[in-house]
Amino acid sequence: MARHAIIKALELVMLGETFIPGSVGLDLLDQLRGSQAGSLGQTVSLMPANDPALLLNKLSERESQILRCLTQGASNKLIARELGVAEATVKVHIKAILRKVKAVNRTQAAMWAAGHFASGQERESLVPGE
Repeated sequence: MARHAIIKALELVMLGETFIPGSVGLDLLDQLRGSQAGSLGQTVSLMPANDPALLLNKLSERESQILRCLTQGASNKLIARELGVAEATVKVHIKAILRKVKAVNRTQAAMWAAGHFASGQERESLVPGE
């Protein structure tokens, strides 16, 4: 594997996700297709359960803004000031974000976002203090 791919795989594992190398996944798909050919009328969904595009779509616009601020290391107080909301509101949004992206803490959520916002959405500049 390339160094970049190994780093991404380790990031996924650190976030509590499961990593399966592509060759193993393709072999599993071949086996699944072979077993489906033998069984009539059965269908299996091949869509990943933790598809990043689906997770990004589940985030509200405000949650996306807060998550971008988290990736830049902003505190709850700073995020609240920049967005014009109460600090308690930011905390509620962060709890919802953690649940939606299946992260244990804000650092894991920021790591998840750093990889997925760049590839899944147009990156907005919401730098605290600007």
